[in-house]
Amino acid sequence: MRVPPDVLYELQPPLIFLIVLVSVGAVALVIQLLLRINRVAKAAPALGNMSTAVCTISGAIFGLSMTFLANAVWNTEDKAREAVNTEARAIRVMDLYMDSLTTPAYDGMSRLIIDYGRAVAGEWDHMSEDDYGSPAELALRAIYGAVIKGLAEGEQNRLLQQRLLTSLDEVSIARQQRLSIAENYVSLSQWTLVTVLGVVLLFVVTMSHAPFPLARRVSVGAIVLAISVMLYVILLHDRPFIGYAAQSAEPILKATGAMP
Repeated sequence: MRVPPDVLYELQPPLIFLIVLVSVGAVALVIQLLLRINRVAKAAPALGNMSTAVCTISGAIFGLSMTFLANAVWNTEDKAREAVNTEARAIRVMDLYMDSLTTPAYDGMSRLIIDYGRAVAGEWDHMSEDDYGSPAELALRAIYGAVIKGLAEGEQNRLLQQRLLTSLDEVSIARQQRLSIAENYVSLSQWTLVTVLGVVLLFVVTMSHAPFPLARRVSVGAIVLAISVMLYVILLHDRPFIGYAAQSAEPILKATGAMP
């Protein structure tokens, strides 16, 4: 099971940010309520003497963890875009070679490629490396079969067959990369890490400002907003093929002719 669920990424960005902000704010509020406990309230003056270095270190560790996580997410996003464009480009090269085919053969190959594009569109929101027997894989196999069986005779046909198979191999490799990248998202352990560090930062800031209500509210509010923005940016780019900022199937669909 993916965490968070895919349905969250299908929401509009403002709503995603609102959900993140409310969630982080709720955690901050719970920590604030700790100050109402008698023992904690009595210790407030002593907690106010907490060294600012503790807040600085907590903030630095949280910031570094988010930086590394964001860098990994953006690298995955770049790889997803490259895989899709490579797949589409290889299909376009195939189409150029197919111009040398006779009309019946060209029409047959075109239909197979369009079928592949439609199958890709159908699997886009649920891509997985475990795709054995999927419609897109079967469509790709059908194209391989047509190239191997249909261009086996004649020197010119065999040369064309070799070129088409080379491009088809590129399509297959790019597709496997795309399927692999689709499962390369922020893991539960990574979310746990940044969540715990965020809670620690909120706790330290709250307790270090315990004797000063106004300063505490302003400081915690600023930290809540900062954490929310960071988590929102990660969520917006976490799923490389799902969501507002995700890579769409449009380049592949246009290359295959499944989309005008």
